[in-house]
Amino acid sequence: MNEHLDRSRLIEALDRLGRDLSRRGVFVELAIYGGSAIMLQFEWRRSTEDVDAVVREGYDEAALAPSVKSVAEHMGLDVDWLNNAVGMFTPLHEEDSLFEISGTYPTGSNPGLRVLLAKPHYLLAMKLHALRSLDRDERDMEDARALASHLGITDETQLHDLYASIHDEAPAPLAAGRFARVLDPGG
Repeated sequence: MNEHLDRSRLIEALDRLGRDLSRRGVFVELAIYGGSAIMLQFEWRRSTEDVDAVVREGYDEAALAPSVKSVAEHMGLDVDWLNNAVGMFTPLHEEDSLFEISGTYPTGSNPGLRVLLAKPHYLLAMKLHALRSLDRDERDMEDARALASHLGITDETQLHDLYASIHDEAPAPLAAGRFARVLDPGG
């Protein structure tokens, strides 16, 4: 399967997810990060492989799984099209100010899902953290460049300060060593 999600396919998946949750009498609040959050906020990100998400505190994570599976089967997506692996990289306590409400799904009827998106500065801090390891591809670097540009960040000190403000520590030397490339559009 392994088909990438573009913006319209992602919105369709979220709508189906919300519809299935609502049909089952469940309501879940989901925080979305990574490529999906970027794609839903910016035109320059065209696709994503999966949806990095965490069920917000106070909502039933186990209740989400049957609906995720149903959407995967209906749309021909991988079973882990929506996964919480990003939770290993998020702070234990995330301030609400790090997110913006994207919407509820399904739209126009009884919602089963509310989606929050990580804000650009939070996404950039997470992408900077990911620079410790570039073994997958250059996607994290490309995203970091675009986010830094969007936020008007022009020097490494600003990147260090942003990183520390989110992660409560200095960046790992390997990641910090790649910050200059974030600011170099030629890479």
